[in-house]
Amino acid sequence: MKRTGEVMKSIKLMIYGGQGRLKGIIEREEDIVVIGTTEKEMELLNLVNTASAMPDVILLDAQSSGKYGQVVMPILKETHPTIPVVIFTACPEDHYLIEAMCHGVAGYVLQSSGMKQLVMAIHQCANGQIVYPASFKSLLMKKLQQDDEEKSSVPVDEVIEKLGAFSKREYELLILLTEGQTNQQISKRLFLSIGTVKNYVSRLYKKLNVRNRPELMALLYRFQK
Repeated sequence: MKRTGEVMKSIKLMIYGGQGRLKGIIEREEDIVVIGTTEKEMELLNLVNTASAMPDVILLDAQSSGKYGQVVMPILKETHPTIPVVIFTACPEDHYLIEAMCHGVAGYVLQSSGMKQLVMAIHQCANGQIVYPASFKSLLMKKLQQDDEEKSSVPVDEVIEKLGAFSKREYELLILLTEGQTNQQISKRLFLSIGTVKNYVSRLYKKLNVRNRPELMALLYRFQK
C-alpha cells in the first residue's frame, strides 16, 4: 500500500506480442507504466535500444502458442542481459520452460495462474527475483538429485564439483541458489547482510561466467544431464 506523501517508483514495462491485449489491464496498476507494445521483433529490439524507452521489464505475451520470441530472446540476452524478461504463456510443458530458462528469462507465468500472478511476477522480476512455476523447481531438483540407480544420475554435490573449486561459503550459497532461495532468505539462513550476499552472488556469477540466476539454473541443468 502506498503511504501518504510517498513517491512510488513506476516500473517501465515493454510488451511484445499478444496485440497489446494486456496493456489496459496492466496499466490499472498505479506503479506500472506500459511504455510500448509491439508485434514485430525488430521493432522491439529498436525500442529497447532507445534510451528514452529503456524498460525495467520486458513482457513477452505468448498467448496460446509455444512461440514466445525465439529470435529476440538470444539477442536480448546478449545485448541487454540486465533487463528481466517475463513470459506469459498457456504452455505448461517443461521443455518450453527449460528453453526459456536457457535464454535467461527471469519470469515464466502460466496464463492459468491469472493476471494477479502476472502482475506479481512483473513486480518481483523488476526487483531482481526470478519467478518460475513450482513444477520447475521440483523438476530441476528431481533431475539434480536423481536416484543413484540411474546411470545419468548426477547428485547436486557432483554437479557443483564439476563447475569448479569453491570455498565453503560459496558452496553453501550455490546449494541455496539451487533451492530457489532469494537474497533475503539466504541472508537469514547464513546470518549475512544483504550486501554481503549480493557480493558473494556477484562473484559466483563472474566465476561461472553467467549474468543472472536463470543462466545459473540453466548451467546447473546442463551439467546434471
